[in-house]
Amino acid sequence: MNELASLGIILFFALLAGHLVKIVRIPEVTGYILAGVAVGPSFLGWITHENLSSLEVFSEVALGLILFSIGSVFEFTAFRHLARKAVLITLVESLLAGGIVAAGMLALGQPWTISLLLGAISMETAAATTLMVVRESNAAGELTETLKGLIAINNICCLIGFSLVAAVVDLSIKASSPDAAIAQALYESLYPLVWQLFGSVALGFLIGVLLSFWSSHIEEQGETLILMAGAVLLCVGFADWLELSPLIASLAVGATMVNLTAHSRQLFQALSRTDPPLYAIFFVIAGADMNIAALPTLGLLGVIYVVGRAAGKLIGTRTGAKYAGASETVQKYLGFTTLAQAGLAIGLVLVTNQRFPELGPKIATIVLAAVAVFELIGPLAAKFALARSGESQAQSSEPAVLLD
Repeated sequence: MNELASLGIILFFALLAGHLVKIVRIPEVTGYILAGVAVGPSFLGWITHENLSSLEVFSEVALGLILFSIGSVFEFTAFRHLARKAVLITLVESLLAGGIVAAGMLALGQPWTISLLLGAISMETAAATTLMVVRESNAAGELTETLKGLIAINNICCLIGFSLVAAVVDLSIKASSPDAAIAQALYESLYPLVWQLFGSVALGFLIGVLLSFWSSHIEEQGETLILMAGAVLLCVGFADWLELSPLIASLAVGATMVNLTAHSRQLFQALSRTDPPLYAIFFVIAGADMNIAALPTLGLLGVIYVVGRAAGKLIGTRTGAKYAGASETVQKYLGFTTLAQAGLAIGLVLVTNQRFPELGPKIATIVLAAVAVFELIGPLAAKFALARSGESQAQSSEPAVLLD
């Protein structure tokens, strides 16, 4: 089947799934993922692996738009009140999840290299899946604002943590070589971290400045959408070309724009009314790309990863929220909103395969199977938490935006 027909099937199945899941009151994003599983290689096979490879660009653009929207959380006047709380909670939950997973792997006799890499990957909370549930629920309140800040910081924290662990693993491998030059090995191990972090922020800032300047001269909504779509495409494209992080770069574009232009709220609202098809395509493709057949291969290592990560997220958010002075509602429910895992984790698996081919297969088997579990239970847990906290306003017919 060609790519255009595949896109048509994806959109129609997303629409059908979106209606069906409302009957059983589960998140639309879960319906999209299940629709993808149904039409993907795991079941019907209407969307093939070749189709998925060709449609990957849509996933990259959708993820860029999502991170661009999350960047609005960093509006200085609002974020300065949330910053300490969000940073503290994120550090506690990320480090605890990673620590429990790594310790569990070491206890089962896994090499320290695999254990630490799995621990670093387990820190990630899926931005796309979680924010889609927030949008669908039209949620607003302290829990929602804390969650947005946590997700924005978590992805940066996970990328830094993985890069540091990968640098240590890389350095240990190169240092064990008889003719190793320690200085050269250190440079080659740490350079990717510095380049990805600071280079991505710099790229996002430059594009954000361009977007902010140009947006002040535009009044029509159509031109606004063209400008924003062009900025996100430019950001994701240049990030891939320069081997930077499209996630951090897109986040930096949104953060820059929201602080430099007075029209940011209108821009984000305009975007929120036109991006649902891209989001639907993103999650159906994510479901189709899931290897459901890998679930039986989880084994004890996979169980330790799933249980350890979930425990770290739930305990870590509650502990961090308590010490940060968050309300009882945030302490009680925030952990349930952080269980989803996908985009960045899958990307880090691919990076592991490239940098450490001898470690990649085992890590990929565990993480990809766990992602299938978390992408199914994560949205359900997030919707439960937002509803029980009283912040869900799903009955509203107005589209939700990520900027408050």
